[in-house]
Amino acid sequence: MDGIELVNPYAAQDITVRVRGRSGRHYEIVASSPLGNFFQKTWDTEVRGAAWKRDFNTENTRCYTAKLCLNIHEDREHLPIGDRLASLALSLHNDIKLAMDIPLVAQFIVCPRDDLLNIHIFQDEMVVTEEMYEQGEVDINFDEDEDFEYCDFFENSFLFGDTEQPLELEASRDNWAQDIEYDIIQRYERANR
Repeated sequence: MDGIELVNPYAAQDITVRVRGRSGRHYEIVASSPLGNFFQKTWDTEVRGAAWKRDFNTENTRCYTAKLCLNIHEDREHLPIGDRLASLALSLHNDIKLAMDIPLVAQFIVCPRDDLLNIHIFQDEMVVTEEMYEQGEVDINFDEDEDFEYCDFFENSFLFGDTEQPLELEASRDNWAQDIEYDIIQRYERANR
C-alpha cells in the first residue's frame, strides 16, 4: 500500500507498521503483546516518528527518532488490534490534518531532524528531552497524554467551514489506503446508527 507497510516483526509478539505521512515525516507503530497472550486484549502500542525513513533501520540512526504519545482511547480498547492499528496508520498517513487536532503531531512535524536527537518524547503538555528524562525531572504518564479517538479523526476530517456539517463525499477508490479509509468510515457510521 502506498505509504503504509507492514514490517517483519522484531519479535514474535510484535506487529510493526511503518507509515509515510503527507508531511514527509515517517512513523513506526509497534503493537506488542506479552508472549503467550498473542490473542488477548493486552496489546500495548508505541508510536515513533522520524524525519527520514532510514532512521528506523539501524541503531546509529534510531537515535534520530522520537516517541509520540498517541494512545488509543480506552473506550476503543475492545476493538481488535488490527482495527486500532489501521486507524492509527491511516491517521498518521494524513498527518497534516491530524496535526490540526493534535498539537504534539504538529510539533513533531516542524521539529528539525537534528533536534530529534535530543528529544525523548512528544507529549500533549510538553516536549521531554533526553536530558530531562535521564535526570528524572519529568514523570511520563501515558494515561494522561493525548488519547487517539478511534475514527473520530476521520469523522471530523470531513467537516467544512463554520457549518460543521459533514460533506457528502464520494469514495474515490484510487488506492488501497482510500479503500480502507472508506471501509472504516462506513463501519463506524453503521455502528453509530
